[in-house]
Amino acid sequence: MRRCGLCFLTLLLFAPLLVAKDKPTLSKLVLHARYVLVTTYFGDDPANPRIMPEDRQAVTDVENAIQKWGRYVPVYERRNADLIILIRKGRIAEAGAGVAIHAGTEKPSPNFTPVLNGDAGDPQDMLAVYDATEGTDNTPLWRGREPDGLKPPEMRLINEFRTRVEDTAKKP
Repeated sequence: MRRCGLCFLTLLLFAPLLVAKDKPTLSKLVLHARYVLVTTYFGDDPANPRIMPEDRQAVTDVENAIQKWGRYVPVYERRNADLIILIRKGRIAEAGAGVAIHAGTEKPSPNFTPVLNGDAGDPQDMLAVYDATEGTDNTPLWRGREPDGLKPPEMRLINEFRTRVEDTAKKP
């Protein structure tokens, strides 16, 4: 009987820890960062034909939402960023075609080359935050996925990230 009472008392003492659903806090880097680069899986070069039009628009939409939030300042070069925000609009599959124009001394100028690009993957929008010094080949500091999560004006993924940042900043 004594053993049963001891087990019950132990369970009672640790129950709040078992039930607590606090999400892990974000890295201090996320809290203290000032400058962010918003980019896509295919990079941040606006001339890159592999970047889908929806992703290009999402970069602009995310930059606008970040400026409106006011916590971070968007930058356009990796070397100036504290954080990298990698985005991808959800789509199962998409393809595009175009023409690349090369001008130079090696070939007669201009040289036209057909360009075909395609992308397939998760149908949900994705936003991931990385330490800019480590790059995007590492584990993200935060990541969210949601259908239409990067759709303006709601920008639910930005709002979810903002909530996490602000909740973490309030914790001692």
